[in-house]
Amino acid sequence: MNKKMRELQTEILKKTNAAQALMEEEVKDVTKATSLLDEADELKREFDTLARIENAEKANVPNELAKNTDSSGFTLISKMLSGKHLDQTEKAALITGTDAANGENFLIPEDVRLEINELRQSYISAKDIVTIVPTFGLTGSENYEANAPAGLIAFDDGEDVPDAALPKFIKKNFAIKWYGSLIPISNILVGAEKAGLMSYLNNWFVKNAIITENSAIFDALKTGYNAGTPKAVADWQTLKSSINKDLDPSCLINGMIITNQSGFDCLDSATDADGRPILQPNPASATELLFQGLPIKVFPDTQLANIDATHFPIFYGDTKAGCKFIEYQSLQFAYSEHFGFGKNQNYMRVIEGFDIMNADTSAYIYGSLSAD
Repeated sequence: MNKKMRELQTEILKKTNAAQALMEEEVKDVTKATSLLDEADELKREFDTLARIENAEKANVPNELAKNTDSSGFTLISKMLSGKHLDQTEKAALITGTDAANGENFLIPEDVRLEINELRQSYISAKDIVTIVPTFGLTGSENYEANAPAGLIAFDDGEDVPDAALPKFIKKNFAIKWYGSLIPISNILVGAEKAGLMSYLNNWFVKNAIITENSAIFDALKTGYNAGTPKAVADWQTLKSSINKDLDPSCLINGMIITNQSGFDCLDSATDADGRPILQPNPASATELLFQGLPIKVFPDTQLANIDATHFPIFYGDTKAGCKFIEYQSLQFAYSEHFGFGKNQNYMRVIEGFDIMNADTSAYIYGSLSAD
């Protein structure tokens, strides 16, 4: 069964189920249900026709292979695109040498599901927990106050008004750094593969960008607090007390808690004296949990690593105020069919430029949550 036949099967099932649902409603829509079943019957006829063609071609495979012993790339591609069967030798002839070392041959067969199945891993962008500042300049700066107001000074009528402590300012600079990746692609694959390789590679580049960005953001959040030394958070009671006392109340307005899978598991397993979970569901978002009214953002351990076997990273407060992601325009994708002309290859390239700037580092806390 080829890809088109599987798609037809899926559509037939959808239309049949939809018709059945209409007939099970209190007010039945017989006309629409009949129309859906008629459409399903038409798709079945198309499916049956394709099945007959496929069976006829398979019956002729031995004779065809006996006649055609030419394994040149153009002949094989023509044969494949016409829907004829390729044996393992012919498939291997499409890609030879080191270019096949990464499993590209598996993209060629036409009697299996060809789409590339991506690994089930999370690629959650940490840009959501910081402030994104777009820029067209390669360098720049922002100004921040360096001291908090101390209040007015009392004096008696007739005396000179006392001088106040003057405000102080600090300049914080950024300089765009560049990150990129280049990947060669066989021209044969570009023109002949049916596995969605080009679409997959676009997603692959984006995933790599997320990994790089997240690493830089987490490093900046760590080093921005107390020179990278985390605050000891022994348990959830310590965390609760720190949120109440160590952060300015204004930092809780847009505050959040960020941790990894291990840190989340530690909090999610904790209960109060009455055995109730300390994490509560967010009434505004069914899939989100709250602690002290702050939403919890969870990143994979592979991206936000444990401090050690029994201590897990945790950020809490207003990290958007504490850290800024200075982004140069956006991801720049480029594609060239000339760069690898001598090797019959095309090249895909992605480049991005960014810098991470510590802003109001008093707006959040970087902690070490203990499992004990």
